[in-house]
Amino acid sequence: MMTTLDYLAACKAQLGIESDYALAKKLGISQTGLSNYRTGRSRMDDDVALKVADILQLHPLQVIAAANAERAKTDEQKARWLNLVEKFSGPIESFLDLLSHWDGRERRGQARLSLQ
Repeated sequence: MMTTLDYLAACKAQLGIESDYALAKKLGISQTGLSNYRTGRSRMDDDVALKVADILQLHPLQVIAAANAERAKTDEQKARWLNLVEKFSGPIESFLDLLSHWDGRERRGQARLSLQ
């Protein structure tokens, strides 16, 4: 399962941006909010998850369920959300491959080619 950090990195690659400031602006959140996602002080809410899904062209429920799995307070809740993630997940190997090779200089067109 992709985590919030994986989704944020994939968004940066897809958009061809390098800074958290630019990503926060694109997601309509504060830079502090994005920083809180990175440090685990807060979790991605459903509205931001919808924006991430749109940027990455993923089924919205995949990202929403992943975010809710991270926010789950019990193992039972987490398991339910992870089950939903699996139902709506497409092949994510291309995203994970992109993330492992992205050096921050790729641009939007190159990232799209990598995903195809």
